[in-house]
Amino acid sequence: MGMVVRFTTTTPAAVAKLRAKAKPAQVRALNRAIASANVAMVRVIANDLGVKQGVVRDRIKIQQATPDRLTARLYANAKRIPLIDFGAKGPEPSRGRGRGVTVKTGSGRRTIANAFIATMRSGHRGVFQRVAGSSGRRGPAPNRSQLPIRELFGASIWQVFKKFEAVGLERGKEQLIKNLQSEFRFALGAARDAA
Repeated sequence: MGMVVRFTTTTPAAVAKLRAKAKPAQVRALNRAIASANVAMVRVIANDLGVKQGVVRDRIKIQQATPDRLTARLYANAKRIPLIDFGAKGPEPSRGRGRGVTVKTGSGRRTIANAFIATMRSGHRGVFQRVAGSSGRRGPAPNRSQLPIRELFGASIWQVFKKFEAVGLERGKEQLIKNLQSEFRFALGAARDAA
């Protein structure tokens, strides 16, 4: 008695159904993978800079894949992060006459002399410093409290993003493989049902 193996071809309806589901499946897999890469990047960058993850999350943007563009990407904002987001501590307001403001850095805390924390009329809170030099007025030199102020900033996410690009790529690739396997298992099941 011999063994009989039957090979059957997939029906045209099943092939059409599989083809129709392939592109949306790729889009979903790519977008879930880029979201996972984003989470990994946010975590390591926030840890490196010493800021909250929300500060980093707001400055990394995701360009999602679409059926017409099967590519998803992350990109970082080049604007520098206000120093207040680096765990700034100091008397508020001190008008620049206190001991300065301390901020977190990768290697610990550092003090910025003559800096102060203030909330502007607009509600914006930040770390500021008086601008040395002329106030632009005529007559006797103004006292220090009459000098204009400028807000202080730290690094930008963009400066650190490149350093950890490999972390995001690795996480994204790992998740993309899992997501594609899951999506295509589902699509194949649907195609079988159509056969």
